[in-house]
Amino acid sequence: MAPESVKPRVLIIGAGLSGLALAQCLRKQNIPFEMFERDADISTRQGWAIAMHSVLDDLSSSFCSDMPPLRESTDHLLPLKLQPQICFYGRGQKMAVESTPQTPCLRLNRLLFRQWLATQIPIQWGKRLRRVENEEKRVTVHFEDGTSAPGDILVGADGVNSVEVLNIIPISCIWGETTLSADAFERQLSLGHSAYAYASRELGYVIFVSLNKVNGDLSGDYYWCIGWDDHEVGKSDHWLKHASEAAKRDHVINITRSLEPKFREIFQLTPATGILPGQVVYRDADILSLSAGNIVLIGDAAHPMTPFRGEGGVQAIRDALNLSEAFRHIDFKDSTNICPALESSQQEILDRGHAAVMLSRRANDNNQQADRTIVAWGHAAKPTAEENVLLKNCKP
Repeated sequence: MAPESVKPRVLIIGAGLSGLALAQCLRKQNIPFEMFERDADISTRQGWAIAMHSVLDDLSSSFCSDMPPLRESTDHLLPLKLQPQICFYGRGQKMAVESTPQTPCLRLNRLLFRQWLATQIPIQWGKRLRRVENEEKRVTVHFEDGTSAPGDILVGADGVNSVEVLNIIPISCIWGETTLSADAFERQLSLGHSAYAYASRELGYVIFVSLNKVNGDLSGDYYWCIGWDDHEVGKSDHWLKHASEAAKRDHVINITRSLEPKFREIFQLTPATGILPGQVVYRDADILSLSAGNIVLIGDAAHPMTPFRGEGGVQAIRDALNLSEAFRHIDFKDSTNICPALESSQQEILDRGHAAVMLSRRANDNNQQADRTIVAWGHAAKPTAEENVLLKNCKP
């Protein structure tokens, strides 16, 4: 253990959302830490957009005052004067969750959010973890490049790489990307400022469409997904593994023929080159308990979940906030207090995370049933009117 006059050194494996959020909390608490990331740089493998809601106030209070403004730095709708909004179709009345004083939420470009979280954080890039030595009062991490680092507490925030057993969710999906401008962009914004979904029991598939970011020329980068039940998704010879991007696009165009033109448009405007290659398989995990003394897992390392409810990122941030709060109350001078306190914090992360995993796993089916409440971004969706967004009315 470190001398009494020195706070413990925390080793963080993974510079994703949860790891960086924890680093920011520790920076404010003046707790020494080192951060290691296997990626080569911050822009590697960054997904698209992410919703933040119930953690917004805590982010502000738990981070240092030198952080740039969150919304102005990361909001995927800027510079457009529109509120974050996700809409739902397929069950009759259009439903929506929109940011209001009563239902505050943000939709952020994920790369910009990661860059924001990395403010003033020293990150050691290209560090692939090889093994961990966990002694009674000390932990040492060893990397593939031959280097190592000692510490008092290890936090695993390196996503599903820390998870040994994953459940395959029996849903196949095809993803695509495209850039839209002018009237086509306006029509997508009218369907949902930030994102929209179309789901019904009769349809046989679920559609999700989201804006990633607004470009300088006021065009919009979009991504979309169409998914359907498929109990053969885990087979090694599944057709999506080998299908060309053109064949996948043709499949999407074919199965969406019965949709209204406004919902088909984004698929028709996506070229074959915009279809993601290979097969995407959804996975989650049922992790009910862990006991590793001075090692704690957070984020996807503790509770990987499907994206159907948009909860993974928020839960990851909450993990970091709650763990840092636990650090604040641990008497590190008494080494007998450390492991029990960390294990209690780990169990809270697992319990809350497992509840979110179950809700996310069921959300895809739930949202297709007309008598079920749709929950997104931490709030229940409510009926809303159709909208006609014009860029000239929401330009800066």
